[in-house]
Amino acid sequence: MNVALYRLLQALLAPGASRSIAGRIQRRQGRALDVGCGPDSRLRLVGMKPFGVDIAPDRARAFGPAVVASATALPFADGVFESVWSFGLLHHLPDDGARAAIREMRRVTRAGGATVIFDGVLPRRPWSRPFAWLLRRLDRGRWMRRQEALRTLFDRPASWRFERFTYARTGLEGVICEYAGG
Repeated sequence: MNVALYRLLQALLAPGASRSIAGRIQRRQGRALDVGCGPDSRLRLVGMKPFGVDIAPDRARAFGPAVVASATALPFADGVFESVWSFGLLHHLPDDGARAAIREMRRVTRAGGATVIFDGVLPRRPWSRPFAWLLRRLDRGRWMRRQEALRTLFDRPASWRFERFTYARTGLEGVICEYAGG
């Protein structure tokens, strides 16, 4: 999928999402990695120039500097990135795969660096956000979770900060999970 088509689909299905999510990204200095990068990165919206990794060769090529690899076995040495990011990846992975990807992201983040993961979650009350609920059910990711189930994927969840918010005018909700040390 080319970048223009990707952005168009994002704008149609999740209007306002780019601005909302970009507003929660704290720009980091140093080497950044976008895991499950797809053809474009939300980090570029805030002026960062991340390296990407995606399991799909066409998405990695479209991204720019990227490698083809699984998020569950990142091909990097320990601690080589100052920040590691992921946007909308976990709901494409079963629980064991998501846990492995989170561990891998922490492994390649340098000590004191930032690991930040954003993923969509199911609405708390489907009847109050029927369009968001429908979009979640139609999503290609087979493992869309409730926030409580997402939290169970993290080793030592007390070491993470979880922030839930509505990020699109269609009522889509997501959680930013940021490693807070420990």
